[in-house]
Amino acid sequence: MKSKRLIIYGDSSFSEMITHYFQKDSVYEVVAFCVDREYRTRDEIDGCKVYALDEIEEYFSAENHEIFAAIGYKSVRTHRDLFEKIEKLAYPVASYISSDAVVDESCQIGVNTLILPGTVIEPHAVVEKNCFVNSSVVVCHHSRIKAHTILAAGSVIGGHTEIGESSLIGFNATVAELLQVADETLVAAGSVLLQDTQRCTMYAGVPAKPLRTYEETGIILQPTKHQKG
Repeated sequence: MKSKRLIIYGDSSFSEMITHYFQKDSVYEVVAFCVDREYRTRDEIDGCKVYALDEIEEYFSAENHEIFAAIGYKSVRTHRDLFEKIEKLAYPVASYISSDAVVDESCQIGVNTLILPGTVIEPHAVVEKNCFVNSSVVVCHHSRIKAHTILAAGSVIGGHTEIGESSLIGFNATVAELLQVADETLVAAGSVLLQDTQRCTMYAGVPAKPLRTYEETGIILQPTKHQKG
């Protein structure tokens, strides 16, 4: 029996994936979706109505519902900005931690955080708000993952390392221990980072070297034609 009711902010295929996890493996029942009115592209998802964000308070009370921003990471700044929009609403903000993840009880986990199956978060690690930690990630002891950061599947963060805000660590990338990774750092898939970084910079290779900067745009990933969100 589900004990909590949840509204999902987002209507992309990414939102559908997150909904699947909440429905299958949490205390939450997803009862509705919402998006900004001008971006609404469909009326329902799996039998649940898609509302405009500006009308959900008319239909769903903050006393009986929570919300989760299921915004993908084609643009990490958008991932941050849209979360900050719902954070200002009256609703409590949920998180999802898979029952197949190992998260030590000493860890601190922020709101609107997603931790998918197979992940290990070791003792005294901190994962701040609005971080998405995908499948089979390892975050070693005493590390800090700062807000709005994405850790792609299979990535590894060494002990006592800090990952700056709005960063993205790519598929199967490794970040060594004792590093300071600056805000908005992108570590490319399969790379091995052995040095501190400069903000708004992409690093790639083994060992990873700086390739380009993106001060104006932040991290933007271009989807393939098969991706919807």
